[in-house]
Amino acid sequence: MGVLKTLFKLTLLLALGAALAGVVVLVRRPSTSTEVSFDEWPDVPRNPAA
Repeated sequence: MGVLKTLFKLTLLLALGAALAGVVVLVRRPSTSTEVSFDEWPDVPRNPAA
């Protein structure tokens, strides 16, 4: 029974650490002011070998 409690605590700690890491990644992500538009595609020359 002690092993199960230890495994449960370890799993809980890992889940909390993963959640904290996810929040840190979301907060530190640079905010892009330019939106990606799929209405206008960049001019890309055709590949004749394709």
